[in-house]
Amino acid sequence: MKLFVPSGFLVLTLAIAPVACIADPVHTAPTNALTVQQALRMLQDQGYYDFKKIKLEQDEDEIEVEARNKIGHKVEIELDLYTGQVLTIEHD
Repeated sequence: MKLFVPSGFLVLTLAIAPVACIADPVHTAPTNALTVQQALRMLQDQGYYDFKKIKLEQDEDEIEVEARNKIGHKVEIELDLYTGQVLTIEHD
């Protein structure tokens, strides 16, 4: 027995079939997290400048930034990813 399926039916079936999307966890960020630009602007408002290394640590909810403080010393700053609060400042 042959089964005849009109071609339009097949296309319609594929068009409404659910599609599974696989997200790359490396590039996903929570929507309420600060952007790098927001974090740098906050640091700049506090007198930091010459930003060299910026690292987003999602597993630790932090943004790490290497910069210079108001008097020109190199520092590494850790910010809370959600609030922008400075968690630690290490002087190099």
